[in-house]
Amino acid sequence: MPVQLFKTFVLDLLQQGHRDEETFVQGLNETERTAIGTWEIWSAKDHLAHRTFWRQDLIQKLTAILQQQELPSSEEDEEQLNAMTFKEKHQRPWPEIYAESEQTYAKLIKLTEQLSEEDLTTPNRFPWFSGDRPLYTAFLGSCYEHEQEHLAQYYLDHHDLPRAIEIREKCASRVIQAEVPEWVKGSFLYNLACFYAQQNQLEKASTLLQKALTLAPGLKERSKSDPDLAALRDQSA
Repeated sequence: MPVQLFKTFVLDLLQQGHRDEETFVQGLNETERTAIGTWEIWSAKDHLAHRTFWRQDLIQKLTAILQQQELPSSEEDEEQLNAMTFKEKHQRPWPEIYAESEQTYAKLIKLTEQLSEEDLTTPNRFPWFSGDRPLYTAFLGSCYEHEQEHLAQYYLDHHDLPRAIEIREKCASRVIQAEVPEWVKGSFLYNLACFYAQQNQLEKASTLLQKALTLAPGLKERSKSDPDLAALRDQSA
């Protein structure tokens, strides 16, 4: 992708993610909005609060970048942070959860607009955050794709597989159709293959995995032990 288009692409994905969340929210009835979930099956509030937490984490890191600072690594791992967020927020009322989500979307988009093309596209520019990869990959994976996965999971938990498939397919398609590096496209196809394998749609999973590994050969070793692909490996054993 030409350098000057990456920032536009990232901002477009953030805006699309916001629209997808609005569609999700508008499709909920009052009972679904106020439902109290469990750790095993999250409610709409739980998913929204979780997405908001990780958006806030990204906001904190982007703020540090814009202020030319580095943030130390968190002492808690992701699973601990997810559990803490769930415990803290799953009893909070819907209006608070939704308002906080809206605020973080607005702030994240505003901060992203302040980043330069070089900030987003230069590899190893912020190793304390994105390692040796360019910063835009954090937006694509841990922000955009991660949030789409949670939308899909909500529908899976409520026995609406077609809706979950639609969300995951659109998520991958938006990136695959963009002018991004092949390994990025391969990563999204790989995760889509994992999704289909988990739904026991193994022919679809196999086709997607082959395409993914062609675009991103570096994922081949991971695919040999990835628990999300266990059903696919069992079939070919």
